[in-house]
Amino acid sequence: MSSPNKPPARAKRTRPKAAKRAAAARAPSRRTAATSGLAPGMQSINTYLAVANVTATVEFLEQALGFSRGVVLPDTDGRLRYAEMRHGDSIVMLIRKGDEATATGGAAALYTYVADVDRALAQARNAGAGVSDAEDRPWGDRVSVVTDPDGYRWVLATFKKLAPFKS
Repeated sequence: MSSPNKPPARAKRTRPKAAKRAAAARAPSRRTAATSGLAPGMQSINTYLAVANVTATVEFLEQALGFSRGVVLPDTDGRLRYAEMRHGDSIVMLIRKGDEATATGGAAALYTYVADVDRALAQARNAGAGVSDAEDRPWGDRVSVVTDPDGYRWVLATFKKLAPFKS
């Protein structure tokens, strides 16, 4: 019998250990850029599209598919050379086809943040992947390009610092 001023006691619910582990696996990561290699505001894997006209693609993605602009960087002549387009939590990075200043020399890829690009590069090399040497790039990431057995390019990147974009 409970007292009139006190609510009845509830039985304590416990979850089995497996359910607790599953819930922890689904919880968002608390890793920081320093421990994950992830640049602020980016996902672990981002689409890196090489397009003929960055401005035209930005406008298309906004009007046709409801994307919004993130970081947008013009060249010295005012034409867009890079743009991050956002749709919910997803990001599409746009670069100009053939732009040698990009991580892939202006080719499409999957831009993949890893905790340590040099370690990931060694692992990919040991697995037989085609790889480029890792290098620090002007935008603040240390990157290497890995080509998988089907010819897809994966930019492995570790965020190092925020840096102004320079051509």
